[in-house]
Amino acid sequence: MKGKPSYRALFLLLATLVFLSMADKQKLYAQNSDYRIGPEDVISISIWENQNLNSVVTVRPDGKISFPLLDDVKVEGLTAVEVKKIITEGLTRYMSKPVVTVTIQSIDSYKVYIMGAVSSPGVLSLKRKTNLLQLLAMVGGLTLVESANLQKAYLLRNDHHLPVDFSKLVEQGDTTQNVDLLPDDVIYIPNSFARRITVIGEVASPQSITFKNGITALDAVLMSGGPTEDAYLNGTTIITKRADQEKTLKVKLNDVMKKGKLEENMKLEPGDMVIVPACVI
Repeated sequence: MKGKPSYRALFLLLATLVFLSMADKQKLYAQNSDYRIGPEDVISISIWENQNLNSVVTVRPDGKISFPLLDDVKVEGLTAVEVKKIITEGLTRYMSKPVVTVTIQSIDSYKVYIMGAVSSPGVLSLKRKTNLLQLLAMVGGLTLVESANLQKAYLLRNDHHLPVDFSKLVEQGDTTQNVDLLPDDVIYIPNSFARRITVIGEVASPQSITFKNGITALDAVLMSGGPTEDAYLNGTTIITKRADQEKTLKVKLNDVMKKGKLEENMKLEPGDMVIVPACVI
């Protein structure tokens, strides 16, 4: 029987939906009266019956544009409506009742920075209002889910950590953690290598596997292809660090599988090593 879809699976589905929706909403967001213009945005300015003044300009790093008759105009932090008002007022010195239209052709100032365990780390130039979950989907949800240490991930804004729990957002679907991003936000998602479970010995595929809350010794063995014919499951050893002390624990996994002794099926912790020895003849 099929199980309920996990939040991780839903997260991957969202990645596809995000890419389908982002482009369609770009122009709508650009013309939103609340959008504040920034450096590298591209603006179209049209003057009715004065086509020689029509311009398509890119906002410079200093937040200004150059426009005929008015020289440099400061537009950073303004809406399209506010820029229209400034240009209209400036042109009244040269013509009667100028009719000005200002539109934003391209948004390139809405940049966020993401680093760590994602497929495409770096600087992302967003084209519309974007929340954290949408961004994570954009930069490679699959890599994020499989290798990220979500418990240690953080969102930095104006040099301050925001109280965002990435684990609750991605693994539990807690939308209260799904904050809207602002320009110059920094997201860091460390790798989870230190949190992985290592499984060696008499298993079909010795490997390191991603730690998940609630994973048990038997889970780890089965995720590594199961025991070989030579495995001595009742001699399985767990090397773990509990309360800052390294310990070696024995678990009888054969009793778990054959006798249903679930109390033997120890829950693992990040960094644990599971060793399945061979039978001694």
